[in-house]
Amino acid sequence: MIQRIQSVYLLLAAAALVAVLFFGSVWQPATASFGLFTFTFVAVSVAAGLVALVAVFLYQNRPRQRRVVFGAQVLALIQTALLYGGLYLVGALRYTSPATGQVDVGRVVVLLLPVLGYGLLYLARRAITSDIELVRSMDRLR
Repeated sequence: MIQRIQSVYLLLAAAALVAVLFFGSVWQPATASFGLFTFTFVAVSVAAGLVALVAVFLYQNRPRQRRVVFGAQVLALIQTALLYGGLYLVGALRYTSPATGQVDVGRVVVLLLPVLGYGLLYLARRAITSDIELVRSMDRLR
């Protein structure tokens, strides 16, 4: 249901989690050292985005939607750990351009996308929980 704020949070989170894949120049250095890194990172990123997208359509069963969003949060944490861990192990976790030494804003944005996705998933889960409590309070009034 689009008029609920958690649906907007979930759509934005899905976009942020999958958008990392379109900026391969940031995470490609880790693929040279680790053979399964590319497959694992792409699989976790797509899974996290799809789970967040599927959660939008579970609005009729809010407790299930909350559990699915929690699963998406776990996948977002795994995605973040893979990205930062893989880049750290190959020595490519930096925020500056190697040529100029200045901060590379595009690289910083790409490295923050999984964190942004996790934050949006947290906001969505919090809004779903408040909806559940609102329905419970309305049931008590009946």
